[in-house]
Amino acid sequence: MLMSKARGLQKLYRLLKNDKTIWVLYLDIVNFHEVEFRYGYKICQEILAEIENEINFTLRKQRNLFLFAQSESRGGDDFVVYFVPGENTHWDMPELVERWVLPMQERFNHRLRKLVKEKIKLRTGIARCLNVVSRSADYLLYAAVKEAFLLNKSEPDPQFFARREEITHLLDEPEKYLKTAFQAIIETRNGEIFGFEALSRIPGSTCFSDISDLFPFAEKIGQLYPIETLCRRQAITAYPTVLQNNEFLFLNINPQILVDPEFASGQTRKMLSEKGVAPSNVVLEITERSAIDNFSTFRDALDHYRSQGYLIALDDLGAGYSSLQSVAELHPDFLKVDRSLISGVHADPTKWALLETFVTFSKRIGCRIIAEGVETEEEMRTVVQLGVDYVQGFFVARPDFVRKSINPAVMEILNSKRRLNYIEDKPIISMVEPLSIFESNTLVGVVETYFRDHPHQWLVGITEDSRLVGVMQRDRLFSALGTRYGVPLYLERTVPILMDTNPLIVEDTTPLEVVSSLAMQRSDSQLYDGIIVANQRKPIGMVSVANLMKAISERQIQLAQGANPLTGLPGNLRIDQEIRQYIERGLTFGLIYIDLNKFKYYNDLYGFQQGDVVIKILSEVLLKAINATGEETFIGHIGGDDFIIIASSSNLERLAANILTQFKQSVEKLPGKENLSVALAGLVINTVEQTWTPLLVSERAAQIKKEVKALGGNSFLLR
Repeated sequence: MLMSKARGLQKLYRLLKNDKTIWVLYLDIVNFHEVEFRYGYKICQEILAEIENEINFTLRKQRNLFLFAQSESRGGDDFVVYFVPGENTHWDMPELVERWVLPMQERFNHRLRKLVKEKIKLRTGIARCLNVVSRSADYLLYAAVKEAFLLNKSEPDPQFFARREEITHLLDEPEKYLKTAFQAIIETRNGEIFGFEALSRIPGSTCFSDISDLFPFAEKIGQLYPIETLCRRQAITAYPTVLQNNEFLFLNINPQILVDPEFASGQTRKMLSEKGVAPSNVVLEITERSAIDNFSTFRDALDHYRSQGYLIALDDLGAGYSSLQSVAELHPDFLKVDRSLISGVHADPTKWALLETFVTFSKRIGCRIIAEGVETEEEMRTVVQLGVDYVQGFFVARPDFVRKSINPAVMEILNSKRRLNYIEDKPIISMVEPLSIFESNTLVGVVETYFRDHPHQWLVGITEDSRLVGVMQRDRLFSALGTRYGVPLYLERTVPILMDTNPLIVEDTTPLEVVSSLAMQRSDSQLYDGIIVANQRKPIGMVSVANLMKAISERQIQLAQGANPLTGLPGNLRIDQEIRQYIERGLTFGLIYIDLNKFKYYNDLYGFQQGDVVIKILSEVLLKAINATGEETFIGHIGGDDFIIIASSSNLERLAANILTQFKQSVEKLPGKENLSVALAGLVINTVEQTWTPLLVSERAAQIKKEVKALGGNSFLLR
């Protein structure tokens, strides 16, 4: 050693504070464990001693090249060498391996010939340490050693120095090298834009293929925090140019950044305030590029940001480090399902089942699902069908630097989504009852008094910072207090000691059938407990299981009464409701009126039983035809031989041709087939260009039906 380690470090700190550059070289032996296996521990100790001697000898011999040089052994085969270049240093850090390491390696290998029969090779990692006013010298030197260590242990990167130089330029001039694109996230319920995810771009980069290539390298060289800070700043600066109607901004955050004291200082909130964006309209999207080591510490950090109004999303669900443990520990407001599960979901039963499970699971824990990476029409139809809350992907809109319009094909699919049956169109919020709320620090005695004063109230919610953490059931409270020592044991304690921490919580938009299914999946002891209705886990009210079952039964009876007894298809009540929904929502849709030609003649000739056979065959043909479209298409039975189909306006001709072909084939073996044909009257209803009513739709369809029946045979007429 040139001087003691402590004295050497103090001198390095002084040189660094004087703005001198320090090179840090991390050395170890390639495959040292194999060398030790072949030659044994004693020989390897001699090898290490020779290498350390050669390092120190070389530093003494070349001391005129540097202002200061120091080496230290890190244990085993690891060594660190510090260089402070001087006026006589005529080569730069990238040349250090060729000009310093390789010649030294040749020299000690020459002396090691008496010990081993092979050449010992050194692996290197090189980092540069520069002074930063806001950081201490020991922190900077530690970070540089860590960087050199990581580079030593990773695969060689021929572009390392060019990449590092590019990051330096990016940090110095972010406005020139860094841009923010925004990708829309839409609600499946209404097709409206819910928010935008901010996606950083480096359009002029020559060393990084894309931004995802930059972050791991930035982390390797200890520049992740400043890079992410710049990305966030650029996103917040650009967001007002695309923002409308309090839409949400999704910001990607690395877990390691979230617990950094500098991030917690409020700089992000200050930037948002300057641009007129409230924290309550910002979703911190936790991007798990690395595992979360301490969930307890991380939860505390999340609570800090939640208290400021931020919402939390867990990204990449189903990929990488993002796991069910993260969901359980972090209680996110949104779950973003990774593209790896969305890709080909329409044709993969396993992915279908997983996504369906995630959707049900999300409703059970009171958060919402975002399907990201939706790139095809088939994927879009499937995620909508499975009930995801929000969709993001190329099929919806590609990322852009300006606000981009939504793909029109998306609305066609969401129009089909809106054609839900009458039960599904009523979410749980339609029957919610008031829910009394108590804070978690409330005494049990206060809640007991409340229940006695309100004999018909059987459930109250318990919250912390406006978020539901449990419920108190009336019967369970009085059951606990009714035990021998219940009153002295519980009455003066706070409510968490008796509350149920795992009630059934559903989002306010959840359909009644889904809530019913979730309620019935509970254990026998919880089967009839109340159901909490919430929005982003903030309680709205409650629903009793008895009222839920009553509503479901009434709806089913209502549907059964409106169904045609012969075919089981929805009758006139449902048909009228369906048409009204389209008209009230201002949607363009197509309608086909189906009628058998000369059916009365056929019925009189072959009898009503054979006539019923033909009607059932026609209903099966219609069902088969609409299923083949791959769209959610409504079919109703008006009565007798009259049917109606409501479908996409762009799909009417193909659908009609399919019906005519299949009907002709299906009646081929029936008696009197020559007397059987079907007339299809097609009508496109554009609610923007004309005012429509269900009666006007019926009258117009009847006119077209009259025209097409006059044509005779199997025929279709579209108006």
